[in-house]
Amino acid sequence: MTTLEQLETKHNYTFPPLFKTLFEKGKLNWMGDFTEPLEKGKTWAEDVYPTLKANPPLLLHSGGSDFELLTPKAMLDFEFPQAWDTNTHHFIPFAKTAEGNTYAFYDNGEETSPIVLIWEDDEAEYVAKNFEDFIFRKMLEAADDIDKDDLYADYDKDEPMERYRADLKADLESIRPYLNENYIAILEKAYAGEVLETLIAYGFMTDKPVKEIIKEMLDFDLMGEVFEHEI
Repeated sequence: MTTLEQLETKHNYTFPPLFKTLFEKGKLNWMGDFTEPLEKGKTWAEDVYPTLKANPPLLLHSGGSDFELLTPKAMLDFEFPQAWDTNTHHFIPFAKTAEGNTYAFYDNGEETSPIVLIWEDDEAEYVAKNFEDFIFRKMLEAADDIDKDDLYADYDKDEPMERYRADLKADLESIRPYLNENYIAILEKAYAGEVLETLIAYGFMTDKPVKEIIKEMLDFDLMGEVFEHEI
């Protein structure tokens, strides 16, 4: 079993307290009690996922349809692409997207350990000031602009938004003890909102547009800044 100490040694990095707490509570492992790789004939969707639903690990449903936390083993075994300038940029990857992009802590000498999204091309973007803000941002964005095709693929067409709402609320209950009360209150209200529908997407009604809430609550000097990270 991969330990936090192994990860910190491998990446020469001290994780922030919230990450450490969630790691120790098993909230950062989408494999649950299963080992990697899965036994022949088993799949994550059919065998692992059903065991996680009652007490979801971080962002299981609220991370978005293309989001996946790296398991501790995957973090430990992460192979940095040769094109990345790892001498200049100290990244600690912890999640990925279906398109091949990577979320990582960026050890840039600041105390906050900002989170960046490393695009598949040669650029990276600041997306959150710290890990708690990242979690809140992802969970808030989960209430907005939900692609219909992605939703139907996961929940069919029989009241998909109510089933999705139930899963978001399960994620919220799971993270409740670890996230600040103000963030929890905003997410509770967002997940209780009226269902909105456009031609291609759904959403839940919030007091303000989600992008506006993010701008007001999470903005920092580097938010949205893009930089090149390859040799």
